[in-house]
Amino acid sequence: MSFRFNWGTGIFIVIVLFLLSMAAVIYFSMQQRFDLVETGYYPQGLEYQKKIDQKANAGRLAGKITFSQTDGFLNILYPEDFRNQVVKGTVYLFRPSDQNADQTDSIRMDTALVQRISTAKLLAGRYLAKISWSMNGQDYYFEEGLRIQK
Repeated sequence: MSFRFNWGTGIFIVIVLFLLSMAAVIYFSMQQRFDLVETGYYPQGLEYQKKIDQKANAGRLAGKITFSQTDGFLNILYPEDFRNQVVKGTVYLFRPSDQNADQTDSIRMDTALVQRISTAKLLAGRYLAKISWSMNGQDYYFEEGLRIQK
């Protein structure tokens, strides 16, 4: 008995290969993590106007918050507007690809207006620094993407 390859056999093989590849794509896509959405995003969306106002307040400051990384520390340099002020707030390092790698810290700066956060617990990669604080009876919010390197 000999096997003859004709156009019907070719179509059958192409369809079977297509179905197998689709099954593989579905299987591997179901194995992926998708931590791209923050918990409680709906209530955050309802209060987004407050966030816009807080960003505008931060934009009116004379200086801008800047980031640098040296010797195993993430350095946050606050502007001169913070000098001799009572500042209460938080620094939230949000990692879009893994919510378990997020880190929260309170704002605490030295006399040079620098806050040092150890990168020992942070994973290498992209983070979104979200800093919210209150100063002089006003609320502020600043957000900037940064990359942690090890």
